[in-house]
Amino acid sequence: MLTFIGFTAAYLRRNTPFLRYANEAVLPFYIMHQTVLLVVGYVVLLWHIPDPVKWLIIAPVSFAIVLGMYEFAVRRSNVLRVLFGMKTLDKRLGARLLEPAAA
Repeated sequence: MLTFIGFTAAYLRRNTPFLRYANEAVLPFYIMHQTVLLVVGYVVLLWHIPDPVKWLIIAPVSFAIVLGMYEFAVRRSNVLRVLFGMKTLDKRLGARLLEPAAA
């Protein structure tokens, strides 16, 4: 545990585009992930394939769906932003903030 705390103290102090994006996405991601996991899991568990393969399908598909829902619905709509506990976008800054972060 102390190692993880040390790494965060050393590497997560900088304000990078990824950290800004992830910090804003945490709460909506947390709220949506359970529902998406249950729906995807319900569908995939009906398939007759080995259990590890089911897990390998459920995890990335659920992650992609939640990320897509956040990126294309919640992040761009002031109404949904408020419902998910986020600050509204200023119209002048909105276009600039919605541009994808440089990798």
